[in-house]
Amino acid sequence: METPLIEFREVTKRFDEKAILVKTNLAIYENQITTVIGKSGSGKSVLLKHIIGLLSPDEGSILFRGKPVDEMKKGEWNEYRSKISYMFQNNALFDSMTVFENIALPLRQTTNLKKKEIKQKVMSRIEQMELSDAARKYP
Repeated sequence: METPLIEFREVTKRFDEKAILVKTNLAIYENQITTVIGKSGSGKSVLLKHIIGLLSPDEGSILFRGKPVDEMKKGEWNEYRSKISYMFQNNALFDSMTVFENIALPLRQTTNLKKKEIKQKVMSRIEQMELSDAARKYP
């Protein structure tokens, strides 16, 4: 059986006494679309924050290609994080910049990539999100 790209095993996350994720299991496979749906407050953002490394589970484990992320060395962790991109909802983009410029901003600020490389990476993400028509538009 194929190893998931990202896997949650019995992940629990609490904030004070409130449990947001309780023994959550999830498998996300490479080259497949996965949708997370739920009502407000059901833990969608908490789940995504675990995937990108902004939160860590109180219980359970998160694996990337079968390896627990909490056991990764710094170089492995940086490699994992470099393969993840995400977009905010509800006007979290800079409205004075185009969609392309918003996506390119962190690459310009945190990497030494050349302009051409940044353009290729940004356009790849824009195409993945089926936003090619919006690349030069403002949010």
